[in-house]
Amino acid sequence: MEKKTALTIAGSDSSGGAGIQADLKAFNYVGVHGTTIITCVTAQHPEQVLSIYPLPTDEIKEQAKAVFSKLKPDATKIGMLYNSEITRCVKDLLQDYKAKNVVLDPVLSATSGYTLSKKNLIESILKDVLPLSYLVTPNIPEAEKLTGIKITDIEDVKQAAKILIDKGAENVLIKGGHLKGKQQATDVLFNGKKETLISLPKLNQNGWHGSGCMLSSLITGYLAKNTRLEYAVELSKHALWGMMRNSYKIEKTSLLESSQTITVDVPPTGLTPKRFQVWFELNKAFHQLLNILPKNLIPEVGINIGYALPNAKSKNDVCAVDGRITKGVQKTYHGTLRFGTSKHVASIILAAMKFDKTVRSAMNIRYSQDLIKKIKKKDLTVYSFSRKEEPKDTGSTMEWGTTYVIQKHGMVPDVIWDKGAVGKEPMIRILGKNPETLINKLKRILD
Repeated sequence: MEKKTALTIAGSDSSGGAGIQADLKAFNYVGVHGTTIITCVTAQHPEQVLSIYPLPTDEIKEQAKAVFSKLKPDATKIGMLYNSEITRCVKDLLQDYKAKNVVLDPVLSATSGYTLSKKNLIESILKDVLPLSYLVTPNIPEAEKLTGIKITDIEDVKQAAKILIDKGAENVLIKGGHLKGKQQATDVLFNGKKETLISLPKLNQNGWHGSGCMLSSLITGYLAKNTRLEYAVELSKHALWGMMRNSYKIEKTSLLESSQTITVDVPPTGLTPKRFQVWFELNKAFHQLLNILPKNLIPEVGINIGYALPNAKSKNDVCAVDGRITKGVQKTYHGTLRFGTSKHVASIILAAMKFDKTVRSAMNIRYSQDLIKKIKKKDLTVYSFSRKEEPKDTGSTMEWGTTYVIQKHGMVPDVIWDKGAVGKEPMIRILGKNPETLINKLKRILD
C-alpha cells in the first residue's frame, strides 16, 4: 500500500510538544508518511526556551537532498526558520526541488513568549518564502508583525489577510483564537477573492503548547492527500479542537492528545450552530455513558444513543453513534457521532416526536426480565409491544412499536421494551428529552 508523503522544515522541540515533534504527530493522525528537515535544535520545555542552535545551511541542504531525491513530498510545511540565512536557504530549496503545496507557518515566538527569531527574519520571510507558499497560517500576533497593523476584531483579521495576499501569498489563514471577548474562535481563510470563516466554540483553557504547529501540519497532511484547501482547513481545525478537548497536563502545561482515540470528540464538518449544539450535547452524554455502562447491558447488536434536532423530519436530522457501541473481550468499541448514521434509534425518536416534540433522545440496552422488574420499581413509566402484532406491511418495527405503545397508553413512556422474535434480539429502549435525561434515567436503573 502506498502512502502520501508530507515534509516539515522546522525546528526540533526537546519537550516534544511543538516543532517537528508535533508535526510528525499531525502527519500520523492524518495518515501520511512524515519526513523532516531540521533547521534548528532547541533546548526547551513549555515554559522556557533555554537555547537555540541553528544548523549550518550546508547540513540543511544535505537533509533536503536526502528527502527530495527519494521521498518526493506531496506537501511541505515550513515552521521555525530563526534567521534570514536559513530562510534564504529554504527559499532556494523550495525552488530547486519544486516543492508542492507549501504551507508557511511563520513561527516567531514560543508559547512561553520566548522569541524564536533573529533580526530581519520577518523581512526575509515576506521577501523569500511567502511568495512561494500555497498557504500562510499566522496567528493574530504573527499577522500583526507581518502586516504592521493592529488586530482587535474580525474586520481587522480580514484586512490583514488581504495585506498578506498583496504581499504575495496565494492563500491566507489567520487564526482568530487570540481575539479577546469572543465565545467562538473564528479563523479567516482568504484567497484574494473569497473569504471563508471557520468557527468553533472557544475551550476553557489559557493555551496549548504546539497548537499552531499542529494545525498547520494537519493542513499539510490533508493537502498531501489531495484534499481541497477549504475542506483541509476545516478538517484540521475540527481535529485540533478535539485534540484540545483531550489535552493532558505535564507539570503546568497543556499538551495536545493526537492519537486516534480522540476521533469521537472531533466534530463533523459542515455543521450549522444548531447541529453542532446537538452533537456537542450528545458527545458529553456519550462520555458519561461509557463511564457508567456495564458490559452486561450491551446487547449482541450493540447500543446506540441518538439526539434529534428540534422539529426533526428524517434520520438525517438525528445524531447518533456510527457503528454503535459494541463489546469486545476486554473493552468496548464505538464509532464517531454523526448525523444520518442510524436508522433504528432515529425511527424511535422521530416516532415519539410526532406525539411530543420535546422527546428528542433515545437509546437501547440489553433486555432481561429481571431488569424490567427493577425498572418498574424506579418510578419510571414502562410499556411494551409484541412483534407478533406488527402488520406485515410495516416499513420499520421501531417506528411501529413506538407509535403503538404511545397510542395505546396516551403518553410517551420512559421505557419501551419487547421480547424480540425469531432472529430478533429482545431489547429495552429508554426515551427522554435530551441525552442528559437518558443518562440520568440509566443511573436510576443501575442504582
